[in-house]
Amino acid sequence: MVERGDVQRAKPEPDLFLACQERIGIAPAECYVVGDATRDLLAARRARMFSIGVLSGGYGEDELTRAGAFRVYRDVAELGESLDELGLPI
Repeated sequence: MVERGDVQRAKPEPDLFLACQERIGIAPAECYVVGDATRDLLAARRARMFSIGVLSGGYGEDELTRAGAFRVYRDVAELGESLDELGLPI
């Protein structure tokens, strides 16, 4: 687990995601981020990570897409049903 206090800069800077990636020991290109805010997706893009948007944070689909989301889902349940089409490991 990585918390905001573990890094110097907050989102939309990529520090939080890069710290997590380092702890689990895989390359940024192998990571994916699920976010419900534009700051989440901007940070993922800056970290060079695959990002997916979920419409639970008050942002619209177009905003999340512009921030870098590959796809946007209504909720986590819809995302879960779509993991196979994204080609992501479960």
